[in-house]
Amino acid sequence: MNLDIVLIMITVISIITSIISLYYTFQTKKRYEKVALKLGGGMDFSELLKDYISKVDDLNEKDNKIVEYCNTLNKKNMQCINKIGLIRYNSYEDTKNKLSFTLALLNYENSGIVLNSIYTKDGGSNIYSKEIIKGTSKLNLSKEEEDAINKAINNKL
Repeated sequence: MNLDIVLIMITVISIITSIISLYYTFQTKKRYEKVALKLGGGMDFSELLKDYISKVDDLNEKDNKIVEYCNTLNKKNMQCINKIGLIRYNSYEDTKNKLSFTLALLNYENSGIVLNSIYTKDGGSNIYSKEIIKGTSKLNLSKEEEDAINKAINNKL
């Protein structure tokens, strides 16, 4: 019989403890909701946080797209002409005004073309082009062409 009384007392104490715990849980929840409404300016703070997290995720996705786009532009830019070297010279000793020129047009990898315009004594000019790959050509280069290529390599736009 003593054991029955002890068991009944433990059960009653457990029920009372559960009721008190539930009461404080509901009170805490009400306080949280009041604080959340105050922080949210009348709106549910947890919903505001979810909205902000969603916006941050959207911004991160857009940021990743921008980075990807910039990387694509950088790859394309490496193939564009971004180095230019111009050398003006006299093709004949008795001519004046440096009417001949050599123009090197190179990309980031120092590849492109070199154009050589040679002014002739009869007033005309001839233009020659040579392919440049990584700063060199398979064809022989004149001093002026080499100078134009070196100037282009050292003068980035």
